[in-house]
Amino acid sequence: MPKLIYGRNGQVRFRSEEELQIAIDYILSSDNVDFRIHEDNQEQGAWGPEERIHFKSEQGVPECLKRNMTAGRPGIYGRINCKDFCEMVRAEARNRMR
Repeated sequence: MPKLIYGRNGQVRFRSEEELQIAIDYILSSDNVDFRIHEDNQEQGAWGPEERIHFKSEQGVPECLKRNMTAGRPGIYGRINCKDFCEMVRAEARNRMR
């Protein structure tokens, strides 16, 4: 059974394996998503660098992802800030390219 809760504080949660799969498929196939964001936040006083997933708009985003988003910034509708989840999505992208 795949993991449904990600992050040190459990900040990204899915209710089922089906929700997780919907999220992964959307992230890896949508032009609305950039899942390869790396921010060097340690230069601004944070603990260290951050991995993020950015969503350009709300249109078409599955509810299971909207529940896990934090606020965006100008030009970004929302984002997921969870290194654990971002690493899993990137690993899945690499697996699908094989």
